[in-house]
Parts: sequence; C-alpha cells; structure tokens
Amino acid sequence: MRIPLVKPQTLNSQIWFLTVLACYAVLELSFNHRLLELAGDLQLTTTPDQLHDIELWGRVVSGLGLALLLMRWFDRFVKSRFLLVVLCCSLGLVSMWHFQKALVDTIVSRADQQDLMMSWRSQLSTQEALNGRMLLRGETLLGSPAPEDIRPVMSALWASSLAGLSPDDLDSESGAAQLMGGFFAPKITPEQLSAAYRKTVMTPVVLGASLMFGLLNLCQFFAGVIALVLTLTRQHGLLLRCKFWLLPSLTALCLGLSWWPGNVWTNSPAYQLVASPALWADKPYLAPFVEWSLRAEPAWADSVAWVHGTLLQDYAFRVPFQGIF
Repeated sequence: MRIPLVKPQTLNSQIWFLTVLACYAVLELSFNHRLLELAGDLQLTTTPDQLHDIELWGRVVSGLGLALLLMRWFDRFVKSRFLLVVLCCSLGLVSMWHFQKALVDTIVSRADQQDLMMSWRSQLSTQEALNGRMLLRGETLLGSPAPEDIRPVMSALWASSLAGLSPDDLDSESGAAQLMGGFFAPKITPEQLSAAYRKTVMTPVVLGASLMFGLLNLCQFFAGVIALVLTLTRQHGLLLRCKFWLLPSLTALCLGLSWWPGNVWTNSPAYQLVASPALWADKPYLAPFVEWSLRAEPAWADSVAWVHGTLLQDYAFRVPFQGIF
C-alpha cells in the first residue's frame, strides 16, 4: 500500500499527531521526576555518569518538545508530512542540544572560586534548609520543616536558588551544621567543586526547559482533542470561532496555574528579599530557569511522580552507548 506524502488535513486534528503529543507528555513528565530524584539526592549517591546522562536526555527531551511545536507552526508551509517531521525534528534537536550545552558551559566557565564554594556549601546545607533551620543574611527561610509538596523540588534546586550569594550569606541555626561547614568540613578536590557547580547550573536549565515544552505540548494536545471532537460532531461553526483562541487560552491558563500560586519557599522573606534579587543581579541567564522551576515544579510534582512510577515504571534515563557523547 502506498503511503501518501501530501497532507490530507490540518495537523492538529490528526490522530497520529495527537498520539505523539500524548506519548511525549508521558516521556517529559517522567523525565522531570527522574531529574528531581537525581538532583535532589541527599545521600550523595548520584554518580557523575548519571548526571551526564540526564543532561544529555534533557537536551533530547526539550528538542523533541520544540519539534512538536514547530510542526504545528510550519504545517501550513510544508506539504509533505514526511518532510515536515524530518525538518522540525532536525531543527528542534539541533537547536536545543546546542542552546542548553552553550548556556550551561558558558555559566560554568565564568564561575569564580566563590561560586564554586557557594555551590558546594549550599548542597551540603540542603537538609538543614528542608528542616527549616536556615537563614539568608538574617532573613527567615522557613518557620518549620518544608511541606511535602515542595521537598523534592527544594532538594533539587536549593543550591541553584542560592547561586547569586556568597558562603557568608548562608547561616544555619543548627550547631552541628555550623561545625560541618567549618572545622569539620569535608575536604573537596577542584574536580568535585566543578562537578557540584555544573550540577547547580544544569538542573534548573534542563528542568525548566523540559517542563515548559511539556506543558506547551500538553496544551497543544488538549486543544487538538477538542478540535477533533468538534470536527467529528460537525460543529464547524464553533470550530471556526474557537480555533484562534483555544490554544492560547489553554496555554495561558496552564502557565498561570503553574506560576501564580507560589509556595512557602518562594513566598519566604529569605527568598524574596535575599536569594531572588541576588540571583537576578549576579546570574541573569540562570535566574529565569530557577524562578520558573521553583514555582512550576511543585504544582506538577504529584503528576510527574505518578507518570514516572506507573506509566514508565521508574525508567532510569541512561544513555545506551556510553562514550559517544
């Protein structure tokens, strides 16, 4: 049977495209949860190879997400479905691969010794922050232990949120933590410092980008399902009236619900008065990813955990051929 190369109708009402969008949503949400697990490992059992693999996966996941958006935008200009898929996948994967790599490499290469030490100290203090025992320049972070809904995100992004501060700005109310940060601080090599800082930078970039593309394509999926239902029920007039505002409205609603509520961490005096202004002033290229991830990830934490555990059976997201990249 000959497969036609010329598209028969609008892409967003094609069942195959909606199926791809649904599969991508499962992949992206699962990836987000796996990244949170690795970046938020308080036992420090995550290996450099695992972080390297998850960084590569992040570029692929974001690239596919961009490709699916490009398919919708280029649909009216490219007649062949095959060429549309190849063109958009090539543009999406190549652009996001190089963009994320260049951004992380640039921020890491500009780090000074204070940035490296702050990243290491803040990673060691994550547990104290979760217990509500941290002060930033005297400002209170949490009045009590962190609630369950933000603990995974806080474990993963605590060090990233402090990237604009210095070690002297970090105060612990715990005497044991002060000793561990002073006289009894563990020895660390320059390689370990560099790896810790790369993790600090990489996590919000990969997490924020993949979640953004995931939400945009999830909105694209639901808009397509609604359009398909209206087409099948012959509601052509209603479809014509809503086709221009349906996707923008769903996108604005989804992003608004992700950003607007906030949480006890982003609403705390320590974050609003100290950490956030310092991050925007000192690391302006990293700050948008951190800010978005801190606000949006807690809103989707339960969903990503369920998808990763139930639908993908806790897939580890490893690179199958080590040493190629």
